[in-house]
Amino acid sequence: MEKTEYRAVIKYYHVKGMTPSEIHEDVVTTLTDTASSYATVKHWVNEFQRDREIVEDDSEPGRPPTATPENNIDLALGMLMQDRQISCREIAERLGISTERADNIVTKELGFSMVSARMLDREKSQEKSRAL
Repeated sequence: MEKTEYRAVIKYYHVKGMTPSEIHEDVVTTLTDTASSYATVKHWVNEFQRDREIVEDDSEPGRPPTATPENNIDLALGMLMQDRQISCREIAERLGISTERADNIVTKELGFSMVSARMLDREKSQEKSRAL
């Protein structure tokens, strides 16, 4: 069973008026090894007593799912096309991001590399070195 299914069962038993220990006992006899711990059952009964309605996890704060938004990649590419001698530090300052993030955009996302103070498309620079 998934976490949300366990929580739904706990919520159902709570609505029926069972105590956390009764709920845990019933879940253990029914599900044996895969049953939730007593602490988990008690936690969710407390949540439902505080009028929680949903059984899904709350969204967690922190880093957004995409650390590099597409608009930053597009803006960095535009800067590189206008000025091939622009540094990652300058890109970072203009976009308001860290120099590490700007370097990641330039090298990993866009595939550019630094060669004698000019940004070159990595594939073109590799082709030239193979030709030599």
